[in-house]
Amino acid sequence: MDLFATQNLESSVSASPSWCHPNHPTGHNRFRQIFRDHWELWCYHRLEREVPANQHAYIQKTVQRLMLCRDPDGGYARYLCPGCNFEHRVPFSCKTRFCPSCGKVKVDNWVNDIAKDMLDVPHLHITLTTDDSFRPFFRTESRLLKELLRVGAQAVQEIISDLYPGMKIGLVYTVHTAGRDLGYKPHVHLVITKGGLMDGKWVEIEGVPGDRLSAKWRYLLCKRLRELRPSDTVLLQVISKTYSDHRGFMVHTESFYPKGIEAARYIGRYLRSNCAFQLGHPPLATSHLTDYDGKTVTFWYKDTQTSEKIVVCCSALDFISYMVPHIPPKGLQMVRYAGLYARCVKRRCLDIANAALEALRAQIPLFTLEPWLKSVAPLKWRDRIKASFGYDPLACPLCGRTMELAEIWEPKRGFVWMKRWLETHRMRKAARDALQDVAQVKQPTHRPKLPRQYLQLPLAGNTF
Repeated sequence: MDLFATQNLESSVSASPSWCHPNHPTGHNRFRQIFRDHWELWCYHRLEREVPANQHAYIQKTVQRLMLCRDPDGGYARYLCPGCNFEHRVPFSCKTRFCPSCGKVKVDNWVNDIAKDMLDVPHLHITLTTDDSFRPFFRTESRLLKELLRVGAQAVQEIISDLYPGMKIGLVYTVHTAGRDLGYKPHVHLVITKGGLMDGKWVEIEGVPGDRLSAKWRYLLCKRLRELRPSDTVLLQVISKTYSDHRGFMVHTESFYPKGIEAARYIGRYLRSNCAFQLGHPPLATSHLTDYDGKTVTFWYKDTQTSEKIVVCCSALDFISYMVPHIPPKGLQMVRYAGLYARCVKRRCLDIANAALEALRAQIPLFTLEPWLKSVAPLKWRDRIKASFGYDPLACPLCGRTMELAEIWEPKRGFVWMKRWLETHRMRKAARDALQDVAQVKQPTHRPKLPRQYLQLPLAGNTF
Protein backbone atom coordinates (compact mmCIF):
# COMPACT_ATOMS: atom_id res chain seq x y z
CA MET A 1 0.00 0.00 0.00
CA ASP A 2 1.48 3.38 -0.96
CA LEU A 3 1.85 6.35 1.40
CA PHE A 4 -1.09 8.26 -0.10
CA ALA A 5 -3.45 5.32 0.36
CA THR A 6 -2.22 4.81 3.94
CA GLN A 7 -2.82 8.44 4.83
CA ASN A 8 -6.28 8.37 3.28
CA LEU A 9 -7.15 5.14 5.11
CA GLU A 10 -6.08 6.70 8.42
CA SER A 11 -8.11 9.81 7.63
CA SER A 12 -11.21 7.75 6.87
CA VAL A 13 -10.85 5.89 10.18
CA SER A 14 -10.48 9.12 12.14
CA ALA A 15 -13.56 10.52 10.43
CA SER A 16 -15.68 7.55 11.48
CA PRO A 17 -17.83 7.59 14.63
CA SER A 18 -16.35 6.81 18.02
CA TRP A 19 -17.88 3.33 18.14
CA CYS A 20 -15.58 2.28 15.27
CA HIS A 21 -12.40 2.89 17.27
CA PRO A 22 -10.68 0.14 19.32
CA ASN A 23 -10.94 2.33 22.43
CA HIS A 24 -14.72 2.09 22.22
CA PRO A 25 -15.43 -1.60 21.47
CA THR A 26 -19.00 -2.69 21.01
CA GLY A 27 -20.49 -6.02 22.00
CA HIS A 28 -20.15 -7.14 18.37
CA ASN A 29 -16.44 -6.36 18.43
CA ARG A 30 -15.95 -8.23 21.71
CA PHE A 31 -17.80 -11.24 20.37
CA ARG A 32 -15.62 -11.52 17.28
CA GLN A 33 -12.42 -10.79 19.19
CA ILE A 34 -13.04 -13.69 21.58
CA PHE A 35 -13.07 -16.09 18.64
CA ARG A 36 -10.07 -14.43 16.99
CA ASP A 37 -7.98 -14.81 20.14
CA HIS A 38 -8.95 -18.34 21.19
CA TRP A 39 -10.50 -20.23 18.27
CA GLU A 40 -7.37 -22.18 17.27
CA LEU A 41 -6.72 -23.22 20.86
CA TRP A 42 -10.35 -24.25 21.29
CA CYS A 43 -10.25 -26.36 18.12
CA TYR A 44 -7.08 -28.10 19.29
CA HIS A 45 -8.51 -29.05 22.70
CA ARG A 46 -12.30 -29.30 22.30
CA LEU A 47 -13.44 -29.55 18.68
CA GLU A 48 -13.22 -33.33 18.46
CA ARG A 49 -15.02 -33.80 21.76
CA GLU A 50 -17.82 -31.23 21.49
CA VAL A 51 -18.75 -31.13 17.79
CA PRO A 52 -20.06 -34.09 15.74
CA ALA A 53 -17.52 -35.30 13.18
CA ASN A 54 -19.77 -34.57 10.19
CA GLN A 55 -20.05 -30.92 11.26
CA HIS A 56 -16.34 -30.12 11.79
CA ALA A 57 -15.68 -28.56 8.38
CA TYR A 58 -18.88 -26.52 8.37
CA ILE A 59 -18.36 -25.17 11.90
CA GLN A 60 -14.77 -24.18 11.16
CA LYS A 61 -15.74 -22.44 7.92
CA THR A 62 -18.54 -20.52 9.63
CA VAL A 63 -16.31 -19.28 12.44
CA GLN A 64 -13.50 -18.38 10.03
CA ARG A 65 -15.91 -16.16 8.09
CA LEU A 66 -17.14 -14.64 11.35
CA MET A 67 -13.59 -13.70 12.37
CA LEU A 68 -13.03 -11.93 9.02
CA CYS A 69 -16.30 -9.98 9.23
CA ARG A 70 -15.60 -6.28 8.55
CA ASP A 71 -11.88 -7.02 8.41
CA PRO A 72 -10.00 -5.66 5.35
CA ASP A 73 -8.17 -9.00 5.11
CA GLY A 74 -11.50 -10.57 4.13
CA GLY A 75 -12.03 -8.17 1.24
CA TYR A 76 -13.11 -4.57 0.86
CA ALA A 77 -14.59 -2.03 -1.55
CA ARG A 78 -12.61 1.12 -2.26
CA TYR A 79 -14.57 4.34 -2.73
CA LEU A 80 -13.08 7.49 -4.23
CA CYS A 81 -14.32 11.05 -4.03
CA PRO A 82 -14.65 12.56 -7.54
CA GLY A 83 -13.88 16.02 -6.20
CA CYS A 84 -10.82 15.74 -3.93
CA ASN A 85 -9.76 12.10 -4.54
CA PHE A 86 -10.32 11.18 -0.91
CA GLU A 87 -10.17 7.40 -0.51
CA HIS A 88 -12.34 5.30 1.80
CA ARG A 89 -12.29 1.50 2.15
CA VAL A 90 -15.30 -0.44 3.38
CA PRO A 91 -14.54 -4.01 4.57
CA PHE A 92 -17.00 -6.72 3.60
CA SER A 93 -19.32 -8.40 6.10
CA CYS A 94 -19.33 -12.18 6.52
CA LYS A 95 -23.09 -12.73 6.00
CA THR A 96 -23.00 -15.89 8.12
CA ARG A 97 -25.78 -17.29 10.31
CA PHE A 98 -23.60 -16.83 13.40
CA CYS A 99 -22.61 -13.16 13.14
CA PRO A 100 -24.32 -10.70 15.53
CA SER A 101 -24.59 -7.82 13.06
CA CYS A 102 -25.12 -9.75 9.80
CA GLY A 103 -27.80 -11.87 11.43
CA LYS A 104 -29.78 -8.82 12.51
CA VAL A 105 -29.96 -7.52 8.93
CA LYS A 106 -31.36 -10.83 7.70
CA VAL A 107 -33.88 -11.04 10.51
CA ASP A 108 -35.13 -7.48 9.96
CA ASN A 109 -35.65 -8.22 6.28
CA TRP A 110 -37.45 -11.47 7.14
CA VAL A 111 -39.82 -9.72 9.55
CA ASN A 112 -40.65 -7.18 6.85
CA ASP A 113 -41.33 -9.92 4.29
CA ILE A 114 -43.46 -12.13 6.56
CA ALA A 115 -45.44 -9.24 8.03
CA LYS A 116 -47.23 -8.54 4.75
CA ASP A 117 -48.40 -12.16 4.57
CA MET A 118 -49.64 -12.52 8.15
CA LEU A 119 -53.33 -12.00 8.75
CA ASP A 120 -54.22 -8.95 10.80
CA VAL A 121 -55.96 -11.06 13.44
CA PRO A 122 -55.06 -12.11 16.99
CA HIS A 123 -52.32 -14.73 17.28
CA LEU A 124 -51.39 -17.17 20.01
CA HIS A 125 -47.86 -18.13 21.01
CA ILE A 126 -47.20 -21.73 22.08
CA THR A 127 -43.97 -23.15 23.51
CA LEU A 128 -43.25 -26.89 23.54
CA THR A 129 -40.32 -28.16 25.63
CA THR A 130 -38.64 -31.53 26.09
CA ASP A 131 -37.15 -33.34 29.03
CA ASP A 132 -33.49 -32.79 29.95
CA SER A 133 -32.66 -36.43 29.25
CA PHE A 134 -33.47 -36.00 25.53
CA ARG A 135 -31.02 -33.14 24.95
CA PRO A 136 -27.86 -35.21 24.35
CA PHE A 137 -29.60 -37.09 21.54
CA PHE A 138 -30.70 -33.87 19.80
CA ARG A 139 -27.20 -32.45 20.13
CA THR A 140 -25.40 -35.40 18.58
CA GLU A 141 -27.89 -36.02 15.75
CA SER A 142 -29.00 -32.88 13.99
CA ARG A 143 -31.81 -34.52 11.98
CA LEU A 144 -33.76 -34.94 15.21
CA LEU A 145 -34.23 -31.16 15.34
CA LYS A 146 -36.10 -31.44 12.04
CA GLU A 147 -38.40 -34.05 13.56
CA LEU A 148 -38.87 -31.88 16.64
CA LEU A 149 -40.25 -29.12 14.43
CA ARG A 150 -42.46 -31.43 12.39
CA VAL A 151 -43.95 -33.17 15.42
CA GLY A 152 -44.63 -29.86 17.21
CA ALA A 153 -46.67 -28.52 14.31
CA GLN A 154 -48.45 -31.86 13.92
CA ALA A 155 -49.47 -31.89 17.61
CA VAL A 156 -51.03 -28.43 17.43
CA GLN A 157 -52.86 -29.15 14.17
CA GLU A 158 -54.30 -32.41 15.48
CA ILE A 159 -55.61 -30.74 18.66
CA ILE A 160 -57.25 -27.98 16.60
CA SER A 161 -58.77 -30.58 14.27
CA ASP A 162 -60.22 -32.49 17.23
CA LEU A 163 -61.77 -29.35 18.73
CA TYR A 164 -62.83 -27.70 15.46
CA PRO A 165 -63.20 -30.32 12.69
CA GLY A 166 -62.34 -28.97 9.26
CA MET A 167 -60.68 -25.77 10.51
CA LYS A 168 -57.51 -24.54 8.84
CA ILE A 169 -55.27 -22.22 10.86
CA GLY A 170 -52.01 -20.43 10.04
CA LEU A 171 -48.76 -21.47 11.72
CA VAL A 172 -45.22 -20.05 11.80
CA TYR A 173 -42.88 -22.10 13.95
CA THR A 174 -39.18 -22.30 14.77
CA VAL A 175 -36.85 -24.33 16.95
CA HIS A 176 -34.78 -22.65 19.64
CA THR A 177 -31.77 -24.51 21.02
CA ALA A 178 -30.55 -22.13 23.74
CA GLY A 179 -31.83 -21.24 27.17
CA ARG A 180 -31.11 -17.91 28.77
CA ASP A 181 -28.11 -19.42 30.54
CA LEU A 182 -26.77 -20.57 27.11
CA GLY A 183 -27.43 -24.22 27.93
CA TYR A 184 -28.49 -26.57 25.15
CA LYS A 185 -32.27 -26.79 25.62
CA PRO A 186 -34.07 -27.45 22.32
CA HIS A 187 -37.72 -26.38 22.27
CA VAL A 188 -40.29 -25.29 19.70
CA HIS A 189 -42.02 -21.91 19.41
CA LEU A 190 -45.23 -21.71 17.40
CA VAL A 191 -47.27 -18.63 16.50
CA ILE A 192 -50.78 -19.58 15.32
CA THR A 193 -53.83 -17.60 14.29
CA LYS A 194 -56.51 -17.35 16.97
CA GLY A 195 -59.06 -18.66 14.54
CA GLY A 196 -59.25 -20.23 11.12
CA LEU A 197 -61.26 -20.97 8.00
CA MET A 198 -64.23 -23.33 8.15
CA ASP A 199 -66.34 -23.69 5.01
CA GLY A 200 -65.15 -20.31 3.72
CA LYS A 201 -65.97 -18.50 6.99
CA TRP A 202 -63.64 -17.17 9.65
CA VAL A 203 -64.23 -18.76 13.06
CA GLU A 204 -62.55 -17.63 16.27
CA ILE A 205 -61.16 -20.21 18.71
CA GLU A 206 -61.06 -19.92 22.48
CA GLY A 207 -57.52 -21.24 22.76
CA VAL A 208 -55.56 -24.47 22.93
CA PRO A 209 -55.97 -26.60 26.09
CA GLY A 210 -52.52 -27.08 27.56
CA ASP A 211 -53.13 -30.49 29.15
CA ARG A 212 -54.41 -32.07 25.94
CA LEU A 213 -51.64 -30.51 23.89
CA SER A 214 -48.99 -31.70 26.36
CA ALA A 215 -50.26 -35.30 26.15
CA LYS A 216 -50.42 -35.18 22.35
CA TRP A 217 -46.94 -33.63 22.14
CA ARG A 218 -45.46 -36.28 24.44
CA TYR A 219 -47.11 -39.15 22.57
CA LEU A 220 -46.17 -38.01 19.05
CA LEU A 221 -42.57 -37.13 19.92
CA CYS A 222 -41.83 -40.38 21.73
CA LYS A 223 -43.49 -42.37 18.96
CA ARG A 224 -41.42 -40.62 16.29
CA LEU A 225 -38.14 -41.12 18.17
CA ARG A 226 -38.88 -44.83 18.53
CA GLU A 227 -39.49 -45.07 14.77
CA LEU A 228 -36.25 -43.27 13.92
CA ARG A 229 -33.98 -45.19 16.31
CA PRO A 230 -35.62 -48.54 17.10
CA SER A 231 -32.33 -50.24 18.04
CA ASP A 232 -31.01 -47.51 20.38
CA THR A 233 -31.53 -49.13 23.77
CA VAL A 234 -30.40 -46.05 25.70
CA LEU A 235 -32.92 -43.82 23.96
CA LEU A 236 -35.69 -46.39 24.39
CA GLN A 237 -35.01 -46.53 28.14
CA VAL A 238 -35.13 -42.73 28.36
CA ILE A 239 -38.41 -42.66 26.42
CA SER A 240 -40.01 -45.27 28.67
CA LYS A 241 -39.00 -43.46 31.84
CA THR A 242 -39.96 -39.94 30.79
CA TYR A 243 -43.21 -41.05 29.17
CA SER A 244 -44.40 -42.87 32.27
CA ASP A 245 -43.32 -40.04 34.60
CA HIS A 246 -44.84 -37.32 32.36
CA ARG A 247 -41.72 -35.24 32.94
CA GLY A 248 -40.26 -32.45 30.84
CA PHE A 249 -42.95 -32.12 28.19
CA MET A 250 -44.09 -28.68 29.26
CA VAL A 251 -46.50 -26.57 27.22
CA HIS A 252 -46.97 -22.80 27.56
CA THR A 253 -50.00 -21.26 25.82
CA GLU A 254 -50.56 -17.99 27.69
CA SER A 255 -48.98 -15.51 25.25
CA PHE A 256 -51.39 -13.53 23.10
CA TYR A 257 -50.79 -10.98 20.33
CA PRO A 258 -53.74 -8.94 19.05
CA LYS A 259 -52.13 -8.13 15.68
CA GLY A 260 -50.26 -10.16 13.08
CA ILE A 261 -47.40 -7.67 12.89
CA GLU A 262 -46.80 -8.06 16.63
CA ALA A 263 -46.58 -11.83 16.21
CA ALA A 264 -44.09 -11.39 13.34
CA ARG A 265 -41.92 -9.12 15.47
CA TYR A 266 -42.06 -11.56 18.34
CA ILE A 267 -40.90 -14.56 16.35
CA GLY A 268 -38.28 -12.28 14.80
CA ARG A 269 -36.99 -11.74 18.31
CA TYR A 270 -36.32 -15.46 18.58
CA LEU A 271 -34.58 -15.42 15.23
CA ARG A 272 -32.35 -12.64 16.54
CA SER A 273 -31.57 -14.70 19.60
CA ASN A 274 -30.92 -17.94 17.77
CA CYS A 275 -29.66 -19.27 14.47
CA ALA A 276 -32.17 -19.96 11.75
CA PHE A 277 -32.18 -21.03 8.15
CA GLN A 278 -30.66 -18.14 6.14
CA LEU A 279 -31.27 -16.04 9.22
CA GLY A 280 -29.52 -16.08 12.48
CA HIS A 281 -27.90 -14.53 15.45
CA PRO A 282 -25.95 -15.87 18.42
CA PRO A 283 -28.11 -16.98 21.37
CA LEU A 284 -26.63 -14.22 23.53
CA ALA A 285 -27.48 -10.59 22.83
CA THR A 286 -24.21 -8.70 22.43
CA SER A 287 -25.53 -6.02 24.79
CA HIS A 288 -25.34 -8.68 27.52
CA LEU A 289 -21.65 -9.27 26.77
CA THR A 290 -20.26 -6.68 29.16
CA ASP A 291 -16.52 -7.36 29.42
CA TYR A 292 -13.63 -9.27 27.89
CA ASP A 293 -10.05 -8.83 29.13
CA GLY A 294 -8.34 -11.32 26.84
CA LYS A 295 -8.87 -14.34 29.08
CA THR A 296 -12.16 -13.96 30.95
CA VAL A 297 -15.60 -13.21 29.49
CA THR A 298 -18.38 -11.57 31.51
CA PHE A 299 -22.02 -11.69 30.46
CA TRP A 300 -25.41 -11.61 32.16
CA TYR A 301 -28.90 -13.00 31.71
CA LYS A 302 -32.24 -12.73 33.48
CA ASP A 303 -33.47 -15.82 35.29
CA THR A 304 -36.86 -17.01 34.01
CA GLN A 305 -38.19 -18.00 37.45
CA THR A 306 -36.88 -15.24 39.72
CA SER A 307 -36.45 -12.47 37.08
CA GLU A 308 -33.14 -11.66 38.72
CA LYS A 309 -30.10 -10.50 36.79
CA ILE A 310 -27.38 -13.18 36.97
CA VAL A 311 -23.80 -12.25 36.05
CA VAL A 312 -21.57 -15.03 34.72
CA CYS A 313 -17.76 -14.92 34.48
CA CYS A 314 -16.09 -17.72 32.54
CA SER A 315 -12.97 -18.42 30.53
CA ALA A 316 -12.91 -17.60 26.82
CA LEU A 317 -12.70 -21.31 25.95
CA ASP A 318 -15.80 -22.07 28.02
CA PHE A 319 -17.64 -19.18 26.38
CA ILE A 320 -16.88 -20.60 22.93
CA SER A 321 -18.12 -23.98 24.15
CA TYR A 322 -21.39 -22.31 25.16
CA MET A 323 -21.84 -20.72 21.72
CA VAL A 324 -20.70 -23.33 19.19
CA PRO A 325 -23.47 -25.93 19.84
CA HIS A 326 -26.06 -23.35 18.76
CA ILE A 327 -24.65 -22.99 15.25
CA PRO A 328 -27.38 -24.69 13.20
CA PRO A 329 -26.38 -27.70 11.09
CA LYS A 330 -25.81 -26.99 7.44
CA GLY A 331 -28.99 -27.07 5.38
CA LEU A 332 -31.39 -27.33 8.30
CA GLN A 333 -34.45 -25.11 7.81
CA MET A 334 -35.36 -24.02 11.32
CA VAL A 335 -38.23 -21.64 10.46
CA ARG A 336 -41.28 -23.19 8.81
CA TYR A 337 -44.82 -22.38 7.76
CA ALA A 338 -47.97 -24.48 7.72
CA GLY A 339 -51.72 -24.18 7.22
CA LEU A 340 -52.81 -20.82 5.88
CA TYR A 341 -49.20 -19.63 5.88
CA ALA A 342 -47.78 -22.59 3.93
CA ARG A 343 -45.78 -21.27 0.99
CA CYS A 344 -47.48 -23.50 -1.58
CA VAL A 345 -51.01 -22.27 -0.80
CA LYS A 346 -50.64 -19.09 1.22
CA ARG A 347 -51.62 -16.64 -1.52
CA ARG A 348 -54.85 -18.47 -2.32
CA CYS A 349 -55.66 -19.15 1.33
CA LEU A 350 -54.91 -15.60 2.46
CA ASP A 351 -57.20 -14.15 -0.19
CA ILE A 352 -60.04 -16.38 1.03
CA ALA A 353 -59.28 -15.56 4.67
CA ASN A 354 -59.24 -11.80 4.03
CA ALA A 355 -62.57 -12.03 2.23
CA ALA A 356 -64.02 -13.96 5.18
CA LEU A 357 -62.67 -11.35 7.61
CA GLU A 358 -64.19 -8.52 5.57
CA ALA A 359 -67.57 -10.28 5.68
CA LEU A 360 -67.25 -10.73 9.44
CA ARG A 361 -66.42 -7.07 9.91
CA ALA A 362 -69.50 -6.09 7.89
CA GLN A 363 -71.71 -8.22 10.15
CA ILE A 364 -70.10 -7.07 13.42
CA PRO A 365 -69.31 -3.32 13.29
CA LEU A 366 -67.29 -3.53 16.51
CA PHE A 367 -64.92 -6.01 14.87
CA THR A 368 -62.46 -3.63 13.21
CA LEU A 369 -59.25 -4.30 11.38
CA GLU A 370 -56.52 -1.86 10.54
CA PRO A 371 -55.61 -1.27 6.89
CA TRP A 372 -53.68 -4.10 5.27
CA LEU A 373 -49.99 -3.82 6.08
CA LYS A 374 -47.82 -2.94 3.11
CA SER A 375 -44.24 -4.13 2.97
CA VAL A 376 -41.39 -1.80 2.21
CA ALA A 377 -38.24 -2.53 0.29
CA PRO A 378 -35.35 -3.69 2.50
CA LEU A 379 -32.81 -0.99 3.29
CA LYS A 380 -29.50 -1.06 1.49
CA TRP A 381 -26.19 -0.89 3.32
CA ARG A 382 -25.88 2.88 2.99
CA ASP A 383 -29.47 3.52 4.12
CA ARG A 384 -29.11 1.21 7.14
CA ILE A 385 -26.04 3.13 8.30
CA LYS A 386 -27.92 6.41 7.94
CA ALA A 387 -30.94 5.12 9.86
CA SER A 388 -28.94 3.45 12.64
CA PHE A 389 -26.05 5.85 13.23
CA GLY A 390 -27.15 9.13 11.65
CA TYR A 391 -24.34 9.66 9.16
CA ASP A 392 -23.72 8.99 5.47
CA PRO A 393 -20.88 6.47 5.05
CA LEU A 394 -20.27 7.59 1.46
CA ALA A 395 -20.15 11.34 2.14
CA CYS A 396 -16.64 12.68 1.70
CA PRO A 397 -15.46 14.14 5.06
CA LEU A 398 -13.37 16.76 3.22
CA CYS A 399 -15.68 18.19 0.55
CA GLY A 400 -19.04 16.55 1.31
CA ARG A 401 -19.51 15.02 -2.15
CA THR A 402 -20.73 11.44 -2.58
CA MET A 403 -17.88 8.98 -3.08
CA GLU A 404 -18.05 6.48 -5.92
CA LEU A 405 -17.01 2.84 -6.05
CA ALA A 406 -13.58 2.50 -7.66
CA GLU A 407 -12.63 -1.14 -7.20
CA ILE A 408 -13.07 -4.28 -5.15
CA TRP A 409 -10.43 -6.47 -3.54
CA GLU A 410 -11.08 -10.09 -2.60
CA PRO A 411 -8.63 -12.54 -1.01
CA LYS A 412 -9.10 -15.20 -3.70
CA ARG A 413 -9.32 -13.10 -6.88
CA GLY A 414 -7.33 -10.06 -5.84
CA PHE A 415 -8.27 -6.72 -7.39
CA VAL A 416 -11.43 -6.65 -9.50
CA TRP A 417 -11.54 -3.66 -11.87
CA MET A 418 -14.98 -2.08 -11.74
CA LYS A 419 -14.87 0.54 -14.51
CA ARG A 420 -17.30 -1.25 -16.81
CA TRP A 421 -19.58 -2.12 -13.90
CA LEU A 422 -19.62 1.53 -12.81
CA GLU A 423 -20.58 2.75 -16.27
CA THR A 424 -23.46 0.26 -16.37
CA HIS A 425 -24.54 1.24 -12.86
CA ARG A 426 -24.57 4.97 -13.70
CA MET A 427 -26.64 4.42 -16.84
CA ARG A 428 -29.19 2.27 -15.00
CA LYS A 429 -29.40 4.81 -12.18
CA ALA A 430 -29.96 7.63 -14.65
CA ALA A 431 -32.79 5.65 -16.26
CA ARG A 432 -34.44 4.97 -12.89
CA ASP A 433 -34.17 8.62 -11.89
CA ALA A 434 -35.78 9.66 -15.16
CA LEU A 435 -38.69 7.30 -14.59
CA GLN A 436 -39.19 8.64 -11.06
CA ASP A 437 -39.23 12.24 -12.36
CA VAL A 438 -41.88 11.32 -14.93
CA ALA A 439 -44.00 9.59 -12.27
CA GLN A 440 -43.88 12.67 -10.02
CA VAL A 441 -45.04 15.00 -12.80
CA LYS A 442 -47.97 12.86 -13.91
CA GLN A 443 -49.28 9.35 -13.50
CA PRO A 444 -48.65 7.58 -16.83
CA THR A 445 -51.33 5.32 -18.25
CA HIS A 446 -48.68 2.82 -19.37
CA ARG A 447 -45.13 1.98 -18.35
CA PRO A 448 -42.60 4.23 -20.12
CA LYS A 449 -40.25 2.34 -22.37
CA LEU A 450 -36.51 2.55 -21.79
CA PRO A 451 -34.05 2.86 -24.66
CA ARG A 452 -32.91 -0.50 -26.00
CA GLN A 453 -29.32 -0.03 -24.79
CA TYR A 454 -30.56 0.37 -21.20
CA LEU A 455 -32.82 -2.69 -21.30
CA GLN A 456 -29.99 -4.90 -22.49
CA LEU A 457 -27.65 -3.90 -19.67
CA PRO A 458 -27.41 -6.23 -16.64
CA LEU A 459 -28.90 -4.87 -13.44
CA ALA A 460 -26.11 -3.95 -11.02
CA GLY A 461 -27.26 -4.57 -7.46
CA ASN A 462 -25.77 -3.17 -4.28
CA THR A 463 -23.77 -5.99 -2.74
CA PHE A 464 -22.07 -4.12 0.04
